[in-house]
Amino acid sequence: MRTHFLVALLCISTSTMFAANTVKLHGKITNPISDSILVRYSETWVGYEPKVVATRLSADGSFSLSFPLEHKYTQVLIQHGDQETEIFPEPGNDLGITLDAKNFDSSLHYTGKGAEVANFLALHMITIGSSLTFGGQLQELCIEDPAAFEEKANVALNKEIDFLKANDKVLPASFKKMWKANYQYNLYYIMLSYPTFHEMQKQHSYTISSIPKEDYKTVLDVPAAFDDELLTVSAYRMYLDAYYYQLITAKNAMAGSDVKATDSAQDIEAYRNMPKGSAEIYGAGHICNKLKYYTYTEGQARVLAYKKQFPASPYLSLLDEKMALKKKFSAGSKAVDFTFTTLDGKAMKLSDLKGKVVYLDFWASWCGPCKGEMPFAKKVEEKYKDKDVVFLYVSIDADDAAWKSAMQKMQIDGVNTRDDGGGWDGAIAKQYDIRSIPAYFLIDKEGNYAADNAPRPSSTGDLTNTIDKLLR
Repeated sequence: MRTHFLVALLCISTSTMFAANTVKLHGKITNPISDSILVRYSETWVGYEPKVVATRLSADGSFSLSFPLEHKYTQVLIQHGDQETEIFPEPGNDLGITLDAKNFDSSLHYTGKGAEVANFLALHMITIGSSLTFGGQLQELCIEDPAAFEEKANVALNKEIDFLKANDKVLPASFKKMWKANYQYNLYYIMLSYPTFHEMQKQHSYTISSIPKEDYKTVLDVPAAFDDELLTVSAYRMYLDAYYYQLITAKNAMAGSDVKATDSAQDIEAYRNMPKGSAEIYGAGHICNKLKYYTYTEGQARVLAYKKQFPASPYLSLLDEKMALKKKFSAGSKAVDFTFTTLDGKAMKLSDLKGKVVYLDFWASWCGPCKGEMPFAKKVEEKYKDKDVVFLYVSIDADDAAWKSAMQKMQIDGVNTRDDGGGWDGAIAKQYDIRSIPAYFLIDKEGNYAADNAPRPSSTGDLTNTIDKLLR
């Protein structure tokens, strides 16, 4: 009898725990424009690991789905056809949804546990738009001089704060803190990035030759505002990664030096001044973001230093995984083979190009820096047009038409393919662990990687010198 009681108790506890860490969505869509509804989100604070949960609509348009959620106020995108909205639920929320797909935003309404926050977001969507657009709005303002940028950026921030104040009567204090922080730290991040964004717009180029010291004024205006309670806010994590790099670089520039911050100098300040949780996230995230620019030996040294600083960090296994991938793609390792279909429909493998030097370029039509590198790539291609060098361009575009249009507009030569399925989840992108673009790999005639970190086309001298050595 006692044994049965314990088993029952364990079952109840497990069920309760599951429910507490689950978000439920259910409801009915009238005039549906698709046969399904899906949610996308990521709870990975270091890197980006998207999760997708989808379900088909019943004949009457009703649906029900649930998904696990560990952290409160994680951004979740809800998609039906080509329409999308956002919620920031808490674990345990149970949301009923009604909407008319012909009037998606204006008809969207939530009931149930968590409805107050969800309906605030629905109102925000129809009144101002998605929270995702704020950073882009600020980036566009970077064309202004520093003083005008800060003035207009603060007007945009105050618009969001005023909207919150006007509609916050039923909102939890914890949500209001998160929502304000999302916008405030978006502004801080763009202020830190202002020197680069401003010169990119002013020079009409993604490759910046120099930055005047007066551009760095906005960086010096950003406070050291660290708070471990904000680790769930993606804009705060971006701010952590950028703060000391930009601050040290700005101080050097204002003193008349063009020396940029080193990773070690950035780490010293971050570990000294950030609270533990923020420093831990900063360190692991910074290594993951910069690892593709390190040699394998440099990456090892960075990871060992992190382990010494945070011996009990939950990110140690992730860093080990990243280093294993780094070794897999390091100089001398056999290139990971993959199949692809060329623009003219020819089926090929990377290994078919053995005997030639291959410059592998992952890009997309929507990626500004990728397109900024293309004129340099064309010049390098021209230099080797009669040599045993192949320029293989792999687009991760999900939209076939957008890919072909960009290729035609930029007159991209070489061998071109679009990753099957497109996007970050494409077969080739997964094989090569592509998490950001542009990404480059240089492969020698024997089919091995020729460099831990292949130079970009805009680093033309470094790239051509490396290729010349491989052709000897």
